This record gives sequence, C-alpha cells and structure tokens, in this order.
Amino acid sequence: MREDRAATGRIRRIVRRTLLGLAMLALMLAAAGALYNALALRRLRQAHPPPGRIHAVDGHAMHLYCTGAGAPTVVLESGGAESFLVWG
Repeated sequence: MREDRAATGRIRRIVRRTLLGLAMLALMLAAAGALYNALALRRLRQAHPPPGRIHAVDGHAMHLYCTGAGAPTVVLESGGAESFLVWG
C-alpha cells in the first residue's frame, strides 16, 4: 500500500514536471516568434517605406499620398485592411 502511494507520487511529479517543461517551451517558442516577427517587420518597413507623407488633420496624424493637380479634388479611401494599391 505504501509503495503504491510512493509510486503514484513519483508519477505525478514526473507528469507535473513534464507539463511544466512543455508549457515553458511553448512560451519560449511564442516569444521567439514574436521577436522574429517584430524584427522582420522593422527591416521590411525600412527597406520599403510607404509613399506619401504624414499630415496633421484636426489634431490627428493622417498618412496621405497625393498625386495629380487641378480641380476638383478627389479623395479615394481604401476600406478594411486594404492599401492604396487597390485603386491602381
């Protein structure tokens, strides 16, 4: 009886340590992936800056890409997660 309890306790410790190790491994992999993504995004934005300039509009910063000349002024705004390239 006493040996059964000891064996059960050992098994529980092994399972607990294994699960803790797997959880720590998952967290480390997630952190490494997030760091890699942040560094890659920074490098990509430096290599390919967006066209246009930042303008202050009613106290808010707005990125505008202006082309052409004359009147009337036509404003094309892309919706959702689209970029200005959809208007090309």
